[in-house]
Amino acid sequence: VPVQVHNAAPREGPILPFPPAERSAKFPAAMTLARVLLVSALCAAEALAENPLGKVIQLMDDLAAKVTREGEEEAKAFSKYMEWCDDAAKNAKFSIEDATSQKAKLEAKISEYASDSSVATGKVEELGGAIAESEGELKDAALVREKEASDFAASEK
Repeated sequence: VPVQVHNAAPREGPILPFPPAERSAKFPAAMTLARVLLVSALCAAEALAENPLGKVIQLMDDLAAKVTREGEEEAKAFSKYMEWCDDAAKNAKFSIEDATSQKAKLEAKISEYASDSSVATGKVEELGGAIAESEGELKDAALVREKEASDFAASEK
């Protein structure tokens, strides 16, 4: 697309506020600085690309950046792992304390049930003796009744 700028000849490209001659006249120091920076950047890039030592330095810089990045990632992963270990240790400690208190409660219940069992065994033996005594008295009473019944039957005859 032809562009007309300040009565200049038609040309291709973007519309600029000042023609090239006016730009360099209005901003001579800025234009000189821009040219120097552009040339030095191009020279530095070209020197690094062509110089084997520059390539080695660039590779070492890349490696240092990679090692630093991986080190930071490893530090984050290690931090998460240590947090998990701390949580697991706290949970294990709580579980041990809970199991210890549960063990003490269960041992107390076992002792209580053992004492209840011995009391019940004594009571069973006592009741067994009372039953045996009652059965003996019942036999004696049955014999007395039979004797009295036979005496009554004999006196009635």
